[in-house]
Amino acid sequence: MKKILLSFVLVMSLILLAGFASATVCAGNTIVGGTIYQNTITTPVSGASVTVTCNGYTQTDTSGANGAYSVVFPCYQCYYNNAVVVDAVKNPLTGESKGTVSMTYPGLNLDVGIVNVPMVPEFGLVVGLTTMLGALGVFFVVRRK
Repeated sequence: MKKILLSFVLVMSLILLAGFASATVCAGNTIVGGTIYQNTITTPVSGASVTVTCNGYTQTDTSGANGAYSVVFPCYQCYYNNAVVVDAVKNPLTGESKGTVSMTYPGLNLDVGIVNVPMVPEFGLVVGLTTMLGALGVFFVVRRK
């Protein structure tokens, strides 16, 4: 009976130890930041609404005068090696970029991801229709020859 009890305690201890070994240690925060820009990274977009999504959790910010933004996630929401999606909007400009939390600083209990977002003008209904009609006209002119 003692051997069965001892075996049971040993097996349960090993299972518990394996659970602790596989658990993710969460102490600190994750910072995701970058620059919102138009055309080249030297043309920052200030005042853009920025939405950062990681593991289904969302944080928001507004880009500063230099186009910079940053958000902070608790480590249990977003951590090292997680995928990050950043959306930015400032009419008529929009942009989206994907990245990962690619840096970790264990001594500081900090993970960092840098995602820069290029923005392009949105095409409205009039511009879209004009483009489609122009392409259709070019098709018939080329086909006619």
